[in-house]
Amino acid sequence: MDDEHAFRVIYDKNFDRIAKFTYKMCKSDTVTEEIVQDVFCKLWLNRNALAHVNNIEAYLFSIARNKTIDFLRRLAIESSIIYELSSQQYETQNVIDEKLNADSLIALINNALKGLSIQKRQIFELSKIQGLSHDDVAEKMQLSKSTVKNHLSETLKHLKKYILQHPENGTLFCLYLIKTFWSEK
Repeated sequence: MDDEHAFRVIYDKNFDRIAKFTYKMCKSDTVTEEIVQDVFCKLWLNRNALAHVNNIEAYLFSIARNKTIDFLRRLAIESSIIYELSSQQYETQNVIDEKLNADSLIALINNALKGLSIQKRQIFELSKIQGLSHDDVAEKMQLSKSTVKNHLSETLKHLKKYILQHPENGTLFCLYLIKTFWSEK
C-alpha cells in the first residue's frame, strides 16, 4: 500500500473522532477544523517516522490534544493581553479626561478670580490652593481671621455666581468640586 492510500485510510477512519475530541476541548467549529487539518498535516509530514509508532490512533489523539492545548494557551495569553491593553486604554482615557476637566476648571476659576481684588485672590490662593488654615492666612497677610473668612466667603459666592453664568463649562461638576473641596475650613 502506498503512502497516499495509507494516509487516506487513516484519515477516513479517524477524522470524525479526532474532530469530536478536539471540539469537546475548544468548543469552536472553526478552531476544530483548523486543528484537525494541522493534525493530519503533521501526520503526512512525519509519515516516514511512523514506523516507530505502535498505535497510530493514540498518536493522532496525542497530536490533537497538544495542538488544542497550545491553541487554548495562546488564546488565554491573547485574551489577557487584550484585557490589559483595554484596561490601560481605559485608565489613560480617564486620566486624560480628568486632566482636561481639571484644566477647564482651573481656567474657569482663574477667569472668575480676575474679577476680584488682589487681596481676595491672594487669600483664596493661600487658603484653597496652598491649603493654609484661616489662622495661617491671617497671620501671613497680617489680617484678622474674620476678614480672611469674610473674603473667602465672598470669593466663593463670586465663583459660584460666575460658574452659573457660564453653564457651558460644566456647572454642576464645578459646583460639586467647589462645595466639596473648596468649602470654608
